[in-house]
Amino acid sequence: MPTVRFVREKRDIECASGANLREVALREGLQLYGIKGNLGNCRGCGQCVTCFVRIIGQTDAEALSPLTPVEKVKLRNRPQDWRLACQTLVMSSVIVLTRPQASFKNSDSIIKEAKEVDLPT
Repeated sequence: MPTVRFVREKRDIECASGANLREVALREGLQLYGIKGNLGNCRGCGQCVTCFVRIIGQTDAEALSPLTPVEKVKLRNRPQDWRLACQTLVMSSVIVLTRPQASFKNSDSIIKEAKEVDLPT
């Protein structure tokens, strides 16, 4: 089973291969949304563009599903390592930063730590 390492939350969560990243996070009570996302949430249709996540240090192109047509449009002006959680399927273990647009204390060191510890495969 793949493991998703949520950096901001400092949690590793197992999920089934092919699980929707948004559903995994919400099932575990993790906060994907800021104020705007909580108010204008599309509930996973890819239209509100509020469930941004950043994929940390992932070099395996098959760890996640390919970009969907919705993501190709909605993420056009965003960093290449950003995805929409609602459109992303987890195929193998991956490190994820929720709400990458929102800074947090010691983010660089926390991200570095998350990358240094091996993920279960």
